[in-house]
Amino acid sequence: MDQLEHVREIESAPDAAATARIARARGRVMSEVSTSARRRHRMRWVWGGTATVGGLSAAAIAATVILAGAVAPVVTQPASAAAAEVVSEAAEMVVTGTDPSLQPGEYLRVRETYELVALWDADAGDGTDPIAGFNMASLLTAEGAVLQRGVRDLYVPAERSGDWVQDDRGVNDVVQVWGDPRTADAFAGLVAAAPARDADPDGLTVLPGGAYQRTPQETPSPGSTAAAPQSAEEFYDLFRPFYDVMPRDPQQLLDWYRDHLQTSSDDWYVFQAIGRLLGTDLMPADLRAASLRVLGLLGNVDVAGTNGTVTTLAMTTQFTEETEFGDQLVSELDIDTSTGRIVGIREGYPHRSTSLMPAGVPWASWSIEVSIVDSAPMP
Repeated sequence: MDQLEHVREIESAPDAAATARIARARGRVMSEVSTSARRRHRMRWVWGGTATVGGLSAAAIAATVILAGAVAPVVTQPASAAAAEVVSEAAEMVVTGTDPSLQPGEYLRVRETYELVALWDADAGDGTDPIAGFNMASLLTAEGAVLQRGVRDLYVPAERSGDWVQDDRGVNDVVQVWGDPRTADAFAGLVAAAPARDADPDGLTVLPGGAYQRTPQETPSPGSTAAAPQSAEEFYDLFRPFYDVMPRDPQQLLDWYRDHLQTSSDDWYVFQAIGRLLGTDLMPADLRAASLRVLGLLGNVDVAGTNGTVTTLAMTTQFTEETEFGDQLVSELDIDTSTGRIVGIREGYPHRSTSLMPAGVPWASWSIEVSIVDSAPMP
């Protein structure tokens, strides 16, 4: 079962105990994230270096997807005229601008520097599993929190059919620890005990033609209820097989995204997903431009601020039921309007409790830099 569908199933039955329901669902989803195979159209995000699903990190699945599935958003308002103007101007820059021109032997390096919050509950589990304290923690029960930072580099060769390189060596830098002083040691225990949920210690992966290679699976026998085998490869730029058929009309493209992202009405999910897709800068220019214009069709999007050539768009999702994270989710995208590129992404809960962590700390954030380099590290 897809993780987003799994969350919605968990959250489908109404009851008053929303907080307890969220905590129970968190444990189930985090467990499934660590074990289930991803579908080709789901997105790769990082949690301490790990690629996961649904356009979110595993930490953000616990804090965002479940939160959104637990309560009903209020009626949305159309994107502001200012926001629509920003994405329109950015789209024009993509169409009229010039993409980086690589010479043979050069690489396009896409660098993501990310920071994520991990909660720790000292009483979770039976005390023998170093992962349980992080998987099962809620903001109401956590004794500690860790702000972790990592860097992921993607090297794309001038000839894209060549070997791409993903560098995950820069992970698990502890930026800040709040609460119980034992939290730092607990986080070190998590990293040591869960290498499958972190980057390989060597951290370098070669992606032939930009594809992750899978071990071929046997086709289920006739009458079997087992899932059909997945494709032997999955592209880093996951919608690459569809680039030629994806609509360039913004409204039609929005419908396409909703269909292929498996969400019919969750604008916040489309907003986040497009931010991630555009952050890698790998789509054809006309499709990147159309995707930017889709942002102007989503509800509750407005301009949050401008710093030089970078304008921040914010989508506020207001909930009708109080949760452990408060009553709002704010998603932000930083757009460099001189190039039309996404250079930053943030997720936060402005009305959450500040008893453990100070106000103003994003739950997850990414900064993105694109440059041309002469070489790529190799395993």
